[in-house]
Parts: sequence; structure tokens; C-alpha cells
Amino acid sequence: MIVHDILLQAGTHPDPTPNWAIEQAASLSVSLAARLSLGVCKVHIPQATNWLANKLVNIDGIVAEENRKSSANADALGKSFGSHVPPELIGEIFAIDIRSSVSHSQFAVRARTYDLSIIPIYPYAAMEYFAEGLVFESGRPVLLMPELKSSALTFDRITIAWDGSRVAARALADAIPLAGMATSISVVQIVGDKDLSRAASAADAVRNLTLHGLKAEAIELPLEGGDAGETIQAFCQRHASNLLVMGAFGHSRAREFVLGGVTRTILDHPKLPVLLSH
Repeated sequence: MIVHDILLQAGTHPDPTPNWAIEQAASLSVSLAARLSLGVCKVHIPQATNWLANKLVNIDGIVAEENRKSSANADALGKSFGSHVPPELIGEIFAIDIRSSVSHSQFAVRARTYDLSIIPIYPYAAMEYFAEGLVFESGRPVLLMPELKSSALTFDRITIAWDGSRVAARALADAIPLAGMATSISVVQIVGDKDLSRAASAADAVRNLTLHGLKAEAIELPLEGGDAGETIQAFCQRHASNLLVMGAFGHSRAREFVLGGVTRTILDHPKLPVLLSH
């Protein structure tokens, strides 16, 4: 199992996705010798239907200017992508017109035919909601990618959050194609967060990884401060992990996602690249 086909998400409004996201995704593409595609979510705001508001504050003119900026940002992202990704690794470049920067459904449909989707996480809250929707609707693993100190995106020290659940098992399987880059893999089970007496053990997960030719160790980690998400990220920082792998808990209710506590913590504040599977 190898990652051959990666999709990078980019947005155009209110500001374009930063260049560091393209640089880091390109670095991963080179490391894996995988094709990298760019999906630009281009916000297109519909014209106002309130003639009085339009007459008073020129809503149509404001909307037209925002749409012009959005289109210009989309063009700039395409050019930046072409300049940072080696020609032989450039896949598709496409745009999806959306009405809001949190509209993920159309992108999720496209993401279903890629091995991996990358969602850059930067100081714009809407990205958290976009990533949330993509995790649960694409059916594929999603890499949350914050800005790093270096544009080189490599995964030589991997931490896998393990609780023996179905989604943890899915994440374990999705991580194997990336784990070939690793010199160290820690399968971490947090003690004191939930009842694990009937769960598949971390040692069993290590056995599976070992049969894939991967070096891994099982670690039991005491819960710190009552927050499993912060506990696992603190472990990653102490051990200089550069990828956290975990299953995403949650379900859709009335078109809104109800997330487990750990998933919400990680989505809100990822401190390193995080591979989420559902």
C-alpha cells in the first residue's frame, strides 16, 4: 500500500490559502513520489435580492468586488502551485464554486477518489468546520496541516493514538502507507480516559505494524489534566513527533457534526500534522 494520489485543498475568501501550505504539500509529494492535485474552493457570493439594501449601500457592487478578489486569488493559487510542485508530480488543478468558505460537500465528493486529502489549518476558524465535514463525508483519510517551522514535511517520528476502537483501527490501516517514512512509531494508549478492558490492545496494533516491516512500540500514557487530546499532543511534543494518527469520533445529526472530545480538541488546535480517519 502506497500513497500515489494526494489532493490539497485551498480557499480564496476572505483571504487565499497561504503559500506555506503549497510548499509543505509539495514537500510531502516529493518525499512520497506521489502526484499532487489542487482543489480550489472559490467562493462566489450570489447577488442580493433586496432592492432597498442594494440601493442604500450598493450591495451588488460590494458583492461583485468580493467575487473579483476571490477569482484573482484562485488564479494566484494556481500559479503558486505550478511554481512549487515539480512538473512530473502535478496532477489536476480544478476549482469548485461555493457560496461559503465552510461549504465542504462538493469538495468531499471529489476527495473520495484520492488516496489522501490535505487541509491546511491556519488562523481562520472556518477551516476547522471545513475539515470536520471532510473527515466524515469523504470516506478517505484527511491530513490536517498547520504551518511548520520548516517547509520540509516528513514523517520520521509517528505517534498513533490507540484505544482499540473501530475508528482507531481504520486510522492504523490508513497510516501504514505513510509509516514507511518513519524510523520511530509509538502506539499510545491513554490510561484513565475510558474503559479499555475489552479493547484490542496497543501490543496487538504493534504486532500488525511489525508484520508490515515497521518498527513500533506500545506505550501506556496516563491522562493529564482530564483532556485526552491535550495529553496526546503533549506526548507528541515531548517526543518530537511530526505526525499524529488518530480515528475521528462523531456522527451527523441534523446536518451538524457531533464530535468526540478528543477529536474536537485536535481539530481546534492541531500542534503538528494530524492524520484523521473515520
